[in-house]
Amino acid sequence: MARLPERMESLFPFDRVRESQTAFLADARRAIIEGQHLVAHAPTGLGKTAVALAAALESAIPQGKLVLFLTSKQSQHRIAIETLQRMASRGVDVRAVDIIGKHAMCLQPAAPRGGRAFHTFCDLKVSSRSCAFYATPSTDAAAEVLERAIHVQDLIRIGERHGTCPHKAALEAAKGADVVVCDYNYVFSALREQILGRIGRGLKDTILLVDEAHNLPERIRGQQCGDLTLLGSMRAAKEAKEVDQRLAGELRAVAGALQTALRPFRRETRVTRDFLPEVLESASSGGPVIRCGDLGKDCLAVGETLVRLGRPTILLEVASFFRMWGEREEAVLRLADGGLEKRVAYRLLDASIVSRPVFRAVHASVVMSGTLHPATMYADLLGLEKGRRVLRAYAPPFPPEHRLLLVTPAITTSYGRRDEKMYRRIGEELARLAAAVPGNVAAFFPSYDLLERVLAGVRWSSVPKDVLVERRTWGKAERDLALRWLGEHQATGGLLVGVLGGGLSEGVDYRDNLLRAVCIVGLPLSPPTLEVAALKEYYAQKFGGEKGYEYAVVYPALNKVLQAAGRPIRGETDRAVIVLMDGRYLDARYAAAMPSDFHYRATGDLAREAIAFFGSAAAAT
Repeated sequence: MARLPERMESLFPFDRVRESQTAFLADARRAIIEGQHLVAHAPTGLGKTAVALAAALESAIPQGKLVLFLTSKQSQHRIAIETLQRMASRGVDVRAVDIIGKHAMCLQPAAPRGGRAFHTFCDLKVSSRSCAFYATPSTDAAAEVLERAIHVQDLIRIGERHGTCPHKAALEAAKGADVVVCDYNYVFSALREQILGRIGRGLKDTILLVDEAHNLPERIRGQQCGDLTLLGSMRAAKEAKEVDQRLAGELRAVAGALQTALRPFRRETRVTRDFLPEVLESASSGGPVIRCGDLGKDCLAVGETLVRLGRPTILLEVASFFRMWGEREEAVLRLADGGLEKRVAYRLLDASIVSRPVFRAVHASVVMSGTLHPATMYADLLGLEKGRRVLRAYAPPFPPEHRLLLVTPAITTSYGRRDEKMYRRIGEELARLAAAVPGNVAAFFPSYDLLERVLAGVRWSSVPKDVLVERRTWGKAERDLALRWLGEHQATGGLLVGVLGGGLSEGVDYRDNLLRAVCIVGLPLSPPTLEVAALKEYYAQKFGGEKGYEYAVVYPALNKVLQAAGRPIRGETDRAVIVLMDGRYLDARYAAAMPSDFHYRATGDLAREAIAFFGSAAAAT
């Protein structure tokens, strides 16, 4: 099979490039050739995975560069691999490897489920040569992996059949790959140097494709945060006692000093970098001063010993907390809370501290999402150099008349208007909408608390459809069952109720018009926490004026809305009603912040509008 077809266009995995994809493909090709960063707001249904991979591989294969396709969800891994399989079916020899978290690929039955405990377990197994899977050569398995683009589950089965570590086999295969599909943290964390070193690549030889990139700034910030509770420090002391009496004594003293230091803070309060070192100094009782770095090293050593003994431990997390507390001075929020939680915490405010060096070093990138709006904000938050960034917003691939966007001006979930009467009204409107829509309806709320308050007042006899409610404890398996449930109710229609920003309102592909309507209840503004206030202040200082509030509050809320609104229309022929159930969407501040193609209007009768919308579609056919 040829490495590349004679005509580069045949890299595209479909018979034709749709009109809506033409501009995106041209921009992606140009950005990659010129070594730039394309920041692309590419609405749902555009086929951004196909466009980005085709454009990247056209440059990468002839030049021997590596394409890293980064995404945060396994469902997006699957889409990327299926796209590469389509390319292969058209005569292109694309060598691809799909990798997920190391713990999720491990064949050791006794391995911890994840986190620092797993990595310590793995490192100890490897260094002591007691992992038979790692000790078994992975060359044959890696060669089999490269024969065709396969999903990671198939890769794991290949590793199991060869008796070798699947993660090791994946990295071995990646040495000869054109594309590696992996999670954000393989590039935007301390793993980067280790992973790229193992596969013999550098950032300058890499083209990044960042999918669902609206999640990236928050993911980076989330990886650079930590909490130490009073209960956690006491548990750490108890665990350490089994191995190191001296460390156990120090941790008990730290817990006592922390309890005393937190008493003045009745609620969450900002503190300085010196707060924790002063707590440790007061815990020293006249002896040698306990220091964050030394305490972190001691907790790490004892934690590793406990892992080696097969004991669960919090000491590894505690070690990381003490190490990270004093690591950065700028763009870090430090908190103390002597209320119910009794904890100290740190939060990174600026994701670009981590991402800017990566984007500066790579050959080029395509940073894309169906809700990368506004593109300027994401370019700012990720620290993309102004001379290298290209900002684009593409039109939806479906006719505008296929989507009806409505707002209910008389309903709101603003805190001052929340009461039983408003909850009942929301429930009644949902019931009427469900009755009017010929098919499945989804309703997404800003929080589980609001969801439960509304559903408590719903007269279930008034809802003419079966109802499925997302629960706080749901994981991937339950959400997969919810999709199956919708499929079973596609003819009769069902009502799915969930939360904004959850696993059902983002990143799920409701194919074949599985949802005919989505109702977004309320405006999911972040609660006024100290972290949100710190972000507003930091962004205002860094980017200027109104951008503090816009970047910290307005756009993150609207991103959740746009994600949910993008669930029902996945193809050019799909049709759906999108309801914004809160009059605040009509306020100029929020209306002006929406994408230019997201035109909505007020209505006092949702059911009548929905009946007319779907009736006109039936008449047209």
